[in-house]
Amino acid sequence: MHECDPSAKPCRIAASGTAYMRGYDGDFPLSDLEEQAFLAARKPPLFDRQPVTGATREDLDDDLVTAFLRSVRERDPHGLGRFPDDAELLRRAGVTLPDGTPTVAGLLALGVHPQEWFPRFVIQASAEPLPTDPAGSRARNQTTITGAIPRMLEEALRWARRTFDTSVVSAPDGTVRDQPAYPYIAFREIIANALIHRDLDHWSSGMAVEVRLRRDRLIVSNPGGLYGITVDRLGQDAVTSARNARLVAICQHARTPETGARVIEALATGIPIVANALAEAELPPAHYIDAAIRFTVVLRQQTVPVIHPGSNLNETELRVYDALAARTRSVADLKQELDLSAPNIRKALRELRSRGLVEQLGGQGRPTTYRRLSE
Repeated sequence: MHECDPSAKPCRIAASGTAYMRGYDGDFPLSDLEEQAFLAARKPPLFDRQPVTGATREDLDDDLVTAFLRSVRERDPHGLGRFPDDAELLRRAGVTLPDGTPTVAGLLALGVHPQEWFPRFVIQASAEPLPTDPAGSRARNQTTITGAIPRMLEEALRWARRTFDTSVVSAPDGTVRDQPAYPYIAFREIIANALIHRDLDHWSSGMAVEVRLRRDRLIVSNPGGLYGITVDRLGQDAVTSARNARLVAICQHARTPETGARVIEALATGIPIVANALAEAELPPAHYIDAAIRFTVVLRQQTVPVIHPGSNLNETELRVYDALAARTRSVADLKQELDLSAPNIRKALRELRSRGLVEQLGGQGRPTTYRRLSE
């Protein structure tokens, strides 16, 4: 069955009028908030162009604005950069309105403290506790990152440098360097995309960009699904569709305050950069999940499974067996984590069960999960 066009969502059961979302091993009724998200997606998103009531020109960060103006005049001297008056340039760029009121895009990209108006336009980051952490620890390095997009991007990278595990790696030329668990450049691209392409409509105003570092994977998610592109086309061609077109245009010229680095290029290079960085680090490809109202990126560690001697499992069986080492999982969990088809996963699970390596839990009307048996 083909997925229906976004303009027709949410689809409802004729008999009951209820709309459902597929998740894991079941169908779940949409909440009122989720229905709002689908209805909002039927119209072109223009929320980033709206004025921020109560904000003034003084609520823009002078350092970020100065860097923005310099970039526009250097990179686009015969277009937007041809306007000599700063106020006129900011207005024509969509940073402010004619009366000087900042737009949503202008404040998020260049504001002193956008969270005064958008409290949940933040990054919530945390890492899973280590075995050496005190008993009862729920998270480590938990933080809430605020500020304009360029400042949030730099702070997110600082968090990653504090939090990611590092390995000492020897290169063929004899040099020794520290290698993070996940490439910083890939993390930067993922965070930049999450901040710039997150949904800005009213339904998502209470949601944050979330970063969760677990033992075997890194998860980054933001409110709002993909816009104008599907998951299977990510990184395959030069598609630059943007949910927040005005915000993207401003961030092309925004600069991070400490390093002066560009926030984005808007040339559809982000996904290929992530893919190349992961390949160079010998990590599995990123897994992208578009749930229509939330977009998630999962990076995984390269794990080496420990198998019973003489078990002689094939590659798929090895991967499924290894994935069950940390906790019980459903077929849907394994499909999402391993990027394998459900029939192949079920076939592998049958073989593992027949060898006494895995047991099935639940079933007969209850959620079905699988657990690896003790070696």
